[in-house]
Amino acid sequence: MEKVFRDPVHNLISFDLERDKLVLALIESREVQRLRSIQLMGVSYTVYPGAKHDRFSHSLGAAFLMKRILERMERLGDDPRFRPVVEQLREHRDLLLAAALVHDIGHFPLSHLLESFTGEAHERRSVQLLRWSQGEAHQILKAYHKEYPERVAQILERTFKPSFAVKLISSQLDVDRMDYLLRDSYHTGVGYGRFDLEWLLYSLRIVERDGDWEVAVDLDKGLRAVESYVLARYYMYQQVYHHKTGRAAGAMVLGILRRAAELLREGCEIFAPEPLQRLLLQPKALTPEEFLELDDVVLGYALRAWSRSEDAVLSDLCRRFLGRRIFKTVPVEAEQYESLRPRLEERARARRFEPDYYLVLDRAVSDPYIDGLFRRDPQEVGESIFLVNRDLKLLELSEHSELIRAVTNRLVVRDRLCFPEELRGDVLRLLGSGRVR
Repeated sequence: MEKVFRDPVHNLISFDLERDKLVLALIESREVQRLRSIQLMGVSYTVYPGAKHDRFSHSLGAAFLMKRILERMERLGDDPRFRPVVEQLREHRDLLLAAALVHDIGHFPLSHLLESFTGEAHERRSVQLLRWSQGEAHQILKAYHKEYPERVAQILERTFKPSFAVKLISSQLDVDRMDYLLRDSYHTGVGYGRFDLEWLLYSLRIVERDGDWEVAVDLDKGLRAVESYVLARYYMYQQVYHHKTGRAAGAMVLGILRRAAELLREGCEIFAPEPLQRLLLQPKALTPEEFLELDDVVLGYALRAWSRSEDAVLSDLCRRFLGRRIFKTVPVEAEQYESLRPRLEERARARRFEPDYYLVLDRAVSDPYIDGLFRRDPQEVGESIFLVNRDLKLLELSEHSELIRAVTNRLVVRDRLCFPEELRGDVLRLLGSGRVR
């Protein structure tokens, strides 16, 4: 018997009622159910009306892809070269499914957008929740195996061995990216994020390397599939995730949060339940219990309440955002903006706009592909994507693919000035020729 979820990306997501008891129990946990109220793409719905999907469906999709990969590896067990890894995968099956499901439980409201406000990566929060003895996810994992809370935490910290556990969940070729690219592409209605998932899964291999295991793609079968996967992520960042209007909307929300925090520090009375106050004033001090009280519903209600605030800046920014009067943008070099900043701020003040909140330089950065030389911490598992030939020799992707080599270790940086429509003329005159969008 199976538990089945209907899904727009994978059609039927299924887990066996007996074999997958752990993942099914975790699905019902408070930490995972909270993800129903965390939007996967933050405020991108201001550009793409369909982009209202949540991290719960994404987490289910990631766990389901992990299940499919494990089933694919099982079929490779007839080959003597792969039997040892198949045995290890069987041993770690429940752990891998659990880690894939809970990898995003540490996301703040509006997902990645608030990480720049809090200064805290969601992975740290996920690990904190897994180690929180009072948490439902922790208790479910510990009841299944006393070491599972710590083991899943180590996978998310990227220090767990064997390395395939980390690579399949957190690398440049993992179930997380596979699912969100396809899911975001579907819900936004664009085709940039699509790639040949079926052939990529068919081409996956796990190969022994220096006493550990490396996730790789069959060179003969899967080169084009993995190239299209990497480029799908590249195009999604360029065309969707870093869309100028979406970035401007995000900049407005961050400005709203900064203003609300400033008012609270000054002792002003605004709507802010205790968990929200802690988020605004001391985000890193949020307790697990307070963190779990925060989601997009709470923040959305706060934005509506603040739109009626007596503070002119806070109420105006909220009304603009809620009414989709999103800031306009113009490309600008950071150096050019700094040289013109005093004059821009002077013009903003003349029109009664506080520059700190109505002139925002937004920088969007993406990294299409990073090779193994750029590991953040020597204790962490590397992120390189490998190809494997018929002799089971591993080849780093960018060294074998001219297409991927062209985008390797090349950060794509976009600076844009965001401002209200009323400042269009002033900005254009000061910046010179250019198009405001």
